[in-house]
Amino acid sequence: MNFIEDFPPRSGGNAPVNWSILHNFFITIARKFRFRTIPQAQRALSNQLHKVFSLFV
Repeated sequence: MNFIEDFPPRSGGNAPVNWSILHNFFITIARKFRFRTIPQAQRALSNQLHKVFSLFV
């Protein structure tokens, strides 16, 4: 339970689908940068958005 999926902050309309897309996107980024764990990727990339956005260019 890395993202506390069992307790979503919003649970109506399209919110669950949107949160799922964001979580999968972050997991893909963590794998792309070859982090061993999701929390490790969160700590390393939290202040380095330029690395995340470099994937789009």
